[in-house]
Amino acid sequence: MSLDPLTLLWSAPLVMLLGGYLLIRCIGGLRRVIAPDVRYRWADPARSEVVSLPQPGRYVVNIVFPPFTVVTGTAHFNADFAITACATDKPVPYQAYSRFNVFTVRRSDMGGNSSNPLGEFHCSEPGDYRITCLTPQHIRPGFLLEVTPYVSPAGVVPLILGTLLASFMTIGGLIMTLLKLAGTL
Repeated sequence: MSLDPLTLLWSAPLVMLLGGYLLIRCIGGLRRVIAPDVRYRWADPARSEVVSLPQPGRYVVNIVFPPFTVVTGTAHFNADFAITACATDKPVPYQAYSRFNVFTVRRSDMGGNSSNPLGEFHCSEPGDYRITCLTPQHIRPGFLLEVTPYVSPAGVVPLILGTLLASFMTIGGLIMTLLKLAGTL
């Protein structure tokens, strides 16, 4: 099977441009996973933290490991939290994750901090919520607590695969275009 030179001349740059567009979209999606727009961190697990959540939805309580930290033990998975809506003083149900839960998204930021989810809660309306760690002794000194929006693993996998595909399309289209322009194809 041979490729028509005219088809190759027009298809390679189009594949490159389409791949570049998809790559920009996928990288933007991955950026929102790595560095979410809503993120609250605090260092003292013994004190309550009030977080302002801008929209209803699922939110995750994470533990943030500092860079170059070897994590031994899993006591932080036994940490329990109480979430209260500040406007109504009503408790919000908190569901703790098991340490063997593989259907969670663990994140690392560019500073080397690693966020591991401990549990989730659902807020039904925007507003301020008080997060209280009921067992602060399970959180090591130097580790941070964090609240971020829930990210589905089913949404991250297509982003990663799409980034790989878009990269191959962009690089392959560029190489084919340059080879065609050089007259070697």
